[in-house]
Amino acid sequence: ALGRAAAAAAAVVGREEAEAGDSVIVRRLGEEPVLVESRKGKQLTVAYGGLTMKVKAAEVARVIKAERVVPPPKAAGRKGGKRERRVTAVRVPSNTLDLRGKRLNEVGDDVAHALDRAMDLGCLYIITGRGTGQMRRFVRERLAEDPLVARFEDAPEPEGGNGCTIVYLR
Repeated sequence: ALGRAAAAAAAVVGREEAEAGDSVIVRRLGEEPVLVESRKGKQLTVAYGGLTMKVKAAEVARVIKAERVVPPPKAAGRKGGKRERRVTAVRVPSNTLDLRGKRLNEVGDDVAHALDRAMDLGCLYIITGRGTGQMRRFVRERLAEDPLVARFEDAPEPEGGNGCTIVYLR
């Protein structure tokens, strides 16, 4: 969910235009905006607290469009070289790994598989939960050694704060 100040600053549009990454207000879920994870026809999958649930587009009272990163124009005459990859971090089920409730010895392979699955999207959300911080430290040590990882950081507070790590991939 977004904070009220961020919600007020974002663009508001009709409910038929909600898409993954946007936030919506659904009256039966309260006044706080919830994140749209995906859309299939007139049905939205939204993140509500720690849960995901399906709602009809008709139930949406308001849509708050997410900021989109527009890639810079290509430099003229530049051939070859490494192309910079710009990624907008949008959490959807296919790029989210939830490790809450798991033991440290169970998660090594899970992280490696999730990194491979998330390559096309460019980022991965790893939910470790807040707890003692052991799982977060363990995961971040593995990420620091992985060649696929460009960088990682805490998620914004409304998306889990230090209980969720956003991983940006090369």
